[in-house]
Amino acid sequence: MGKKPDYKLIKERYSNIFPYSKLDSPIFKNRQIAKPMTDSIGRFFLDSRISKNIAKLKSNQPSLIIGETHCHSTFSDGLHSVEDILERASRLGLDYVVITDHILPGKYLTESIINSWKKQASYINEWDHANDPVKIYPAFELSALEGHLILILDPEYFSSEKITDISLQFSEFDYQFPSMLDAIPLIKPFGGISIVAHPNQNRSYPFGASIQWVKENLIGLIDGIEDISSGHGYQENYSSQLGIASTGSSDDHFNLLMGTAITAYNGNTHNNLITAIKAKETKAITVDSSIQVLLKLMRQAHNLAMS
Repeated sequence: MGKKPDYKLIKERYSNIFPYSKLDSPIFKNRQIAKPMTDSIGRFFLDSRISKNIAKLKSNQPSLIIGETHCHSTFSDGLHSVEDILERASRLGLDYVVITDHILPGKYLTESIINSWKKQASYINEWDHANDPVKIYPAFELSALEGHLILILDPEYFSSEKITDISLQFSEFDYQFPSMLDAIPLIKPFGGISIVAHPNQNRSYPFGASIQWVKENLIGLIDGIEDISSGHGYQENYSSQLGIASTGSSDDHFNLLMGTAITAYNGNTHNNLITAIKAKETKAITVDSSIQVLLKLMRQAHNLAMS
């Protein structure tokens, strides 16, 4: 295995970038300012395009299971509630949603993730809308020394008994940054999967692990990688280079981009996302790219706020 990064240096970088509480954060305040605009774009423009394109995909391939594998709620740094996200996903025609709220030492803790899972499960169990509910998966996005890592578990871990096991396993990351090399094996006993989030995307702190580092250190350990991210404006084919599963997602914090890039698999072959990813039989698909110019401007503003 490769050499681990300098933990002390990484911790200092994170501390310098995230010295604020959630509500005091300049990034969060900027997102709040943008929220009325993004809500309107989704409601009056984007939703109809996404749902139409998803319906077309399913019409052409009836066995296709389509979902979002990377988005955020108010349980970390997202602007919309779990309920809002699940309702919109159902309206768009998605089959499943993976809400990946953050675990970030000293800022977003395991307890918040557990509360998110409980809220998701109770809301789906009490579903009373005209559209069918989406399938949900317990998951989170972990801030590791090399970048962000998505960990997804079987839906059975929504049960209260199983949740306790997960909390005990991962609560150590509430106060320390792990290496991906140490974090990924912890999900394996739970039948879970790991995905490299937004690879090769650089920030002033560890954000997207480099493809070269993944190739040198994680092959045989990692399950998948984000080939397409509508939120970060790239479309690549990293999975073929690395021989691992492909995912497409939005990294949506506004409940706007969900469904614009998706992860699909054959429902006749696999009964859930986890088995499809383990078998490397998933596909990343761009569903809609109509607001990428606007998103580019928003990303530039975001990066300026982070500088």
